[in-house]
Amino acid sequence: MLRNSLFVLCIFLSTNATSQYNWDWAVHAGASNYLGDIGGTDQARRDFIYDVKLDQTRYVFGAHLRYKASRTFAITAQFMYGRIQGWDKDTEYGPRRARNLNFKNNIKELSIRGEYTLYSDNDLGGRGYYNPDFRFYGFLGLAAVMHNPQGYLYEGNKDFEEGWYSLRKLTTEGQDNPYSAFTMAIPMGMGVYFTHIKKYRFGWELGYRISLSDYLDDISGSYAPNNEISSELGQALANQTTPEIIDAVFGNSGEIYNYHYAPGYDGSYRNPRGINNYNDGYVFTSLSFGMVVQQKSRYSKARYNWYNGRKRSKRARAKL
Repeated sequence: MLRNSLFVLCIFLSTNATSQYNWDWAVHAGASNYLGDIGGTDQARRDFIYDVKLDQTRYVFGAHLRYKASRTFAITAQFMYGRIQGWDKDTEYGPRRARNLNFKNNIKELSIRGEYTLYSDNDLGGRGYYNPDFRFYGFLGLAAVMHNPQGYLYEGNKDFEEGWYSLRKLTTEGQDNPYSAFTMAIPMGMGVYFTHIKKYRFGWELGYRISLSDYLDDISGSYAPNNEISSELGQALANQTTPEIIDAVFGNSGEIYNYHYAPGYDGSYRNPRGINNYNDGYVFTSLSFGMVVQQKSRYSKARYNWYNGRKRSKRARAKL
């Protein structure tokens, strides 16, 4: 009985003593990319990473707070701010290039996720210092996303100035109501981090986000007749191709324009402006730097008060 009680007590004290390392925070900086209808490689749209536009890589910044619930599982709250964008003019795929659309979107993402350690080494290098320690993990979670896509209006398109314009409220596909500025996403990916002297933490992370919206780039359905688009500005941004652009891509103009880049002749058929079989996605990859929160437990304060910078009085030492 006494042996069992001592064993349980040792487990409790050791767990309580190491609880000071359960929390950490970090800041992130890195790169973002987009997976959707605009731009792409030399083929029609493909899902996941097969259609990544490397030349459209932009920035992402953020921060996280992590709680280590056990030796292998952690819960992380994270906020990321990044830009994604795409241009049809940069692709080698003719139908997209002739469509001549573009967008940029500033993504604000707040997520909660679980992290599972796939591999760890508490004595990286085998020197016996237990410093630095190493973790390789996978993660899966849920994110709330706020976004507002903008389109660039080329010079000479009707009577509007060249520049960037917000697209959501312009109903460029003839929607009855603007799509929401809020959506959800499923972040998933992997990461690694090193912890130096149980205090400084350096990491790298790669994450793919599956969005629950197909309008991060303002494209999903079909070309709408101008009378279904809320304003002349929306009409100008909804269709930026011209017979001249089509002629430069395909070698002929009017017939291809009417059959593929206009709503249709009788109103019963509308040419596709995008592919609505897939939702939009995006990728964030970032380097991080942070610190472990070294909150002392009662046990560690009592046992290692020299570590806390407090000196015992002579009277207290005499009583021991």
